[in-house]
Amino acid sequence: MFIRKKFLAIAIVVGMMSLVSCGEESENSSSSEVSSVATTTESVTEAETEPETAEETTEEETEPETEAETEEESEAEEDGHILTNAELLSLINNTFGMVSDGTFESDLQVAKDWDIVDADAEMDSESEITAEFLVSASMRATGIVTGEASMEEIIDCAVEKGVIESADLSVIDLSKAVDVVNNAYYAWTHQDFDTEVNVELVDGVVDLNGLVSADECEIDGNTIKIPSEFAEKITSGTVFIIPDDTLDGTAYKADAVTDNGDGTITINANPADFEEVYGSIG
Repeated sequence: MFIRKKFLAIAIVVGMMSLVSCGEESENSSSSEVSSVATTTESVTEAETEPETAEETTEEETEPETEAETEEESEAEEDGHILTNAELLSLINNTFGMVSDGTFESDLQVAKDWDIVDADAEMDSESEITAEFLVSASMRATGIVTGEASMEEIIDCAVEKGVIESADLSVIDLSKAVDVVNNAYYAWTHQDFDTEVNVELVDGVVDLNGLVSADECEIDGNTIKIPSEFAEKITSGTVFIIPDDTLDGTAYKADAVTDNGDGTITINANPADFEEVYGSIG
């Protein structure tokens, strides 16, 4: 803008000088010179205006591209995050319903208790996961394989169950570890049980499947009414399984038991935690 005003001022001065020098000439000559000055001024103004317009346009077009590139880089960094050992164990425990206090030490102990990792396993909580640990821990969490299986057997089973696509672990994108864990969870919940699966209940759990029919059980929220013949088996603190519209029934933990005096008992209970019901699955 400063340059444009400068040239305009010069043009005006030149015009005034032309008018003075031509003052003694005829009016027709003066008009001709004024017209020429006006044309020159307009030409100079347009010439100086174009570069500024081009520069301003370039700046306006460049800024959105820079912002877009920054957003893409930020998303790429977020998508490329690789879990640490602590984050993977927490993810597996939460996905498969294990219970811990949320600390790495607790998550690791739960993983040892459930044969997700070896009982003597030691690891750095902040180290990034490896493909071997991701596949092994995810598959062992399903109970389809155990710690007694070799890594080769675990990998073959993972491919067979669709948890991973290839036995070549080097092609696994570790930033997609959540997908592997979810695939393992799907394999666990959709087992066809072609192979024998051994399920052991925790000592003291009362399984009423086969002892009482679903029609004999009245469930209203956390209040359950069943025949009183089971009163001696179920007391406060007892974990029990009653038949319902699910395949294996539902497990509860009794808070209080009341004899109704009409051949039934009423149990106030809450859903039992996974580890309160099953001692091992393998």
